Amino acid sequence: MKIQLCAGTIGLLLLIMAESLVAQSEPTKTYQELRTEDQSATLPYHPDLPAGIGNANERLAAFRIEASSNTQILNALTFNLTGTTDLTDLTKVRVYFTGSKERFMVEEAVLFGSVKPAAGILTVHGQQNLRQGENYVWITTDVSENAKEGNRIAAHPLSYTISGDNPVQIPIIDAGRTLLLTSTLLFSGGDAGSKNYRIPAIVTATDGSLVTATDKRWNNAADLPNHIDVVIRRSTDQGRSWSDPVTIAGEATTTGFGDPALMVNRMNGDMICLFASGKGWTQSTPTDPQRIFQSISSDNGITWSDPVDITDQIYGAACTNPVSKNWAGAFVTSGAATQLSCGRLMAVLAARETTENVISNFVIYSDDGAKTWQASTNRASYKGDEAKVVELDHGDVLMSIRHSGNRWFNVSKDKGVTWLESPYIQADIIDPFCNGDIIRYTSRSSGYDRNRLLHSIPYATSRKNVSVLLSYDEGGTWPVRKTICPGASAYSSLCVLDDVKGTIGIYVEVGEYETYQMYFMSFSLDWLTDGKDHWSPPVGTGKQ
Repeated sequence: MKIQLCAGTIGLLLLIMAESLVAQSEPTKTYQELRTEDQSATLPYHPDLPAGIGNANERLAAFRIEASSNTQILNALTFNLTGTTDLTDLTKVRVYFTGSKERFMVEEAVLFGSVKPAAGILTVHGQQNLRQGENYVWITTDVSENAKEGNRIAAHPLSYTISGDNPVQIPIIDAGRTLLLTSTLLFSGGDAGSKNYRIPAIVTATDGSLVTATDKRWNNAADLPNHIDVVIRRSTDQGRSWSDPVTIAGEATTTGFGDPALMVNRMNGDMICLFASGKGWTQSTPTDPQRIFQSISSDNGITWSDPVDITDQIYGAACTNPVSKNWAGAFVTSGAATQLSCGRLMAVLAARETTENVISNFVIYSDDGAKTWQASTNRASYKGDEAKVVELDHGDVLMSIRHSGNRWFNVSKDKGVTWLESPYIQADIIDPFCNGDIIRYTSRSSGYDRNRLLHSIPYATSRKNVSVLLSYDEGGTWPVRKTICPGASAYSSLCVLDDVKGTIGIYVEVGEYETYQMYFMSFSLDWLTDGKDHWSPPVGTGKQ
């Protein structure tokens, strides 16, 4: 008999070869110790992916049994809930069987049994025929609506019994999941026939709904040119549930539309989505450029206009701008675009100024509500990449630029028209050369108690450990950092919920199974700062 252990999700598995049906007890092993022991493991492993308050069937642990025949029957499983902060956070614990499927989907799983949460060793009895080869067993829980943000939930399988024989003991993995206000899966590979989903963008509409834009990458995870659609989803309950996806660009075509950026025009409530299309970055030329499109919603993301090509306003041979007309290629950075206090709409452009494959950063802006656009002619960075902008409290514009090693920053003092001669290194923010997000959280000029900026990035040397950082001095330093997704994770987009609580939302790529799955998560300022900072409503705005 063989067993393999996993926690949270199937992924890295520790193979134990038993001499008999009775195995010796193993000491507790940490996730990192198990990872070191099994360098051959290739499946993703997220024992510490955040869980959501109020969610049903959150995965706690799993293990694999390799049965030698089809006649063996699983009779019992023992486990404990050690590592769970407060057992009242759990309302029911279940054990499921998924056969040879190494991925838990409750609608396809077979319930083996259930038990009420309790201290000590718990036993679930049942009768489950095993199949010769791999068999997966899962422990899940329903999380109470009254659970506390920041608490941890965990389960440790201890032993199982096959066909009434002696128990087979299972080594314990030291892992657990942190409870956030919300953790909701929006897209997985295979949904609606698409092999992959990537590229998160999220905004809060003027009616308080949350709206996401995502690349639906039909055939593979690669960028344009490929069969890619831009799809929209909405939530009217603070991210707990989401509408069915609506395709706003690319439906029934193979030309490809992707890399969406979202912003809201607070002057009239319009929502603008900018995205790329066509032949791709490296094939683009001034006379045949990769295209830039926009689609607008005037009803908080419910319906959208047909995509409008705005390329000739921005760059390429047909553009009247004497500088950008010679650029070989360009695209708008995906994620959060912004609106300045003066009403100017702004997004960052990644441009190939020549035929060389070198990216420079400029901005595009509109002063007439996205009717027309123009590109700045003064670059913010040379050898940059995807970048984001945020308006500082005194009116300057700060750009955060993707750069391997540490994030690059630059500043404009004239609403994005010109920039400092060269960007500077932001030593507080590690960057594995990945897209991130930067947004305004609170500002004194809007009546809040402090200036606060938020920044998301995989805070590591590779694409993992997506974290959120907090600055109190307009981006000068970033003293607060909290990990959101410890495992493989990449692009992310931030928003602030309209819930009179200052709840922070993040839409993020999580590398759990296929290249990425798309999750929405939310959390409080209290959790982000370990209780050292608290959101309070702005003075004189009527918010309570």
